[in-house]
Amino acid sequence: MSQAIGDVLTFRGRLTRLGYWRWQLALVVIGAGLGYAPVAVAMAGGPRWLSALAFAPMAIALIASVGVAARRLHDRGRSVGWLIVFALAPLSLSAFSIWLSEGTAFVEQGWAAPTALAASLISLILSFWGFVEIGLLRGHPGSNRFGPPPE
Repeated sequence: MSQAIGDVLTFRGRLTRLGYWRWQLALVVIGAGLGYAPVAVAMAGGPRWLSALAFAPMAIALIASVGVAARRLHDRGRSVGWLIVFALAPLSLSAFSIWLSEGTAFVEQGWAAPTALAASLISLILSFWGFVEIGLLRGHPGSNRFGPPPE
């Protein structure tokens, strides 16, 4: 068990598609369960500071999720830098789109809506590409620069 936890927090090696989906499911369940419990206690009349504890398991689950995605990208022969394209860029473009749409100074101008739409579409395309690349496509069949194929 401790080996499995160590594996999920490392950014080295390779991971199969099935291993990726197993870890993602486990991280969602663990992150949601551990993150919801302190909030539920605080909402039921417990101390308010307890709800702040919800961020700790979510942060650990996020780090583990990035580690799992990195190992999956390694199986595809790509470096962890591709997470910038598949995760950070879509989030940034979505935030930019929302910022353009809600800024009253921008809404009055004619260029804000088309720019926000274009940013949203690019974000969607990058997210879909990342989903296919990380979650659906097979890994490199032989050894690559990240190690031997996962078993």
